[in-house]
Amino acid sequence: MPTDFAARVRLRLYQLFVQSGRCPSKAEMATDLRCSVGEIENAFRELADGHMLVLQPGSGEVLMANPLSAVPTPFAVETKDPSGTRSWYGNCIWDALGVIAMLHSGGRVLASCGCCGESITVTVSRGEVAAQPPGLVHFALPARQWWDDIVFN
Repeated sequence: MPTDFAARVRLRLYQLFVQSGRCPSKAEMATDLRCSVGEIENAFRELADGHMLVLQPGSGEVLMANPLSAVPTPFAVETKDPSGTRSWYGNCIWDALGVIAMLHSGGRVLASCGCCGESITVTVSRGEVAAQPPGLVHFALPARQWWDDIVFN
């Protein structure tokens, strides 16, 4: 369970990510929360230790705030809201669909088949999911092993 401060950092990270369409940096988080970058770094580490964030090696910036990816991935997500179409990246197909669910939106995921590379579009509309061409989701590892190497798995 994260400390109260880490929980506040996590909540604000998601709020800023969704508002701006990009992941805020540690410095931006510190400015927004009126604290030091060191306090943000400690909170990020605590959240990463609890599998709530994935940090970039070296810099300690956010790589994954599941289901959102802070960097481009092969799972481009487009969602609709009153202001129009917004773009995101999911860490995997599961997370990409999670972005649409998290935002309570319709949308689509532009991806490719992991086996043959064929382009695939997964559309979510009114709670219904459809893929074109039809496909199959395959999980190569049981969920209990995903965090062994979450970036690769």
